[in-house]
Amino acid sequence: MSERFNQLAAKHSNLRLRAAVQRRELGSTMNEIEHHLSGLDRGLGAAQRLAKNPAVLIGGVAVVALIGPKRLMTWVSRGALIYSTARRVMRLRQQRG
Repeated sequence: MSERFNQLAAKHSNLRLRAAVQRRELGSTMNEIEHHLSGLDRGLGAAQRLAKNPAVLIGGVAVVALIGPKRLMTWVSRGALIYSTARRVMRLRQQRG
C-alpha cells in the first residue's frame, strides 16, 4: 500500500509541476496577446477620433470625388501590399540580426 501511495504522491507532484509550468506559459502568452491588442486599441481610438473630425470626413469625400472610387481602391490595395511586404522584410531583418 505504501508503494502505491508513493506512486500517487509522485504523480501528484508531477501534475502540480506541469500545471505550474502551463500557468507560467499561459501568463506569458496572455501578456503577448494583451500587448498586441493594446496596439490595436490605440489604432482604433485614433481612427475614431479622426472619423469624428468633420474636416477629415469632408476631405475623404473630396478625395473620393476627385480621384474616383475605382482608382482610389487600386491605390489603397497597392499601399496595403507594400505595407505588408515592408513589415515582413523588417521582421525578417530583426530575426536574422
